[in-house]
Amino acid sequence: MAASLEAPQLSPALSVPESTSTVNVRVIDTNTLVFLKPELFWQPEIDGFAGLHAPIYCFLISNGNRHVVFDLGVRPDWQNYAPKIVSLIKATTVVTPGSDVASMLDSDDSGVNIRSIDVEAVIWSHNHFDHIGDVSTFPPTTDLVVGPGVRAVSWPGWPQQPEAIVRDSDAEGRVVHEISFETSLKIGRFDAFDFFGDGSFYLLSAPGHAVGHLCALARTTAGDNPSFVFMGADACHHPGVLRPSNYLFLPPEAELQHGLSSPEQCPGALLQRHLTSPNEPFFTVSDGPLFPDRDAAMDTDTSVPEDDQSMESKSAKN
Repeated sequence: MAASLEAPQLSPALSVPESTSTVNVRVIDTNTLVFLKPELFWQPEIDGFAGLHAPIYCFLISNGNRHVVFDLGVRPDWQNYAPKIVSLIKATTVVTPGSDVASMLDSDDSGVNIRSIDVEAVIWSHNHFDHIGDVSTFPPTTDLVVGPGVRAVSWPGWPQQPEAIVRDSDAEGRVVHEISFETSLKIGRFDAFDFFGDGSFYLLSAPGHAVGHLCALARTTAGDNPSFVFMGADACHHPGVLRPSNYLFLPPEAELQHGLSSPEQCPGALLQRHLTSPNEPFFTVSDGPLFPDRDAAMDTDTSVPEDDQSMESKSAKN
């Protein structure tokens, strides 16, 4: 496939405050899969793409001897979520359960030696079942951190409120902190909160998918060529919502494999027929209930590629 394209735009400056402080980010594979139906998350539909089994990852962030976990994934005994959520799971998805984060930390024999009792806070990116896990598996010394407005829409939980989507036990006996983005700090277009106060780890306000939805940005190396890990949570559910973009075009040439019985003569046509423009994403977020503020969700999804390419450009220049 060949096309004549203008050069991609330079991404806006990311504007991460300079810092010599870093964190260590460990990805926790909970061995859990959740089936995503395309029509619930992105559009337009594509023939033959019936959905995907998404792996559920969580993140252990360490700043010296301070440790937090970003998201807890799905509790293995998902039938013990609030009844409204159990019904939702049965009606809309398939869960292949794995392990819970606290048990994985407590049984880990890799030598990392960070246990659930060492975790000072669990951070929920938002209050959906595939992110909240079971906070009660952590000791009461572990705080719960949530985004703006989450407390009001979450508690009282079940069983006090029969229609609640979280349990009372998620907050019972522990401190719940609700993040405020009232300062002028920004990372790219995201309002930001400096979690440790040293520029090593930021929570980002990324609204649209859920009340108080959070992303995170971790600085993993410092100096003239810093590196970062971006934790997107549910800012999008498929990379086709983000790419191509004005900063990362569809390649002018593509090597693709397709079945011998396919009538397509050019592999690139497999992409072209689903794409209206080489610099616009394959998908947009769906019009359904999983994006109650669709305009905000789309704005979040245009902000992510800017940060993505800004970080890549910074690395390339140094």
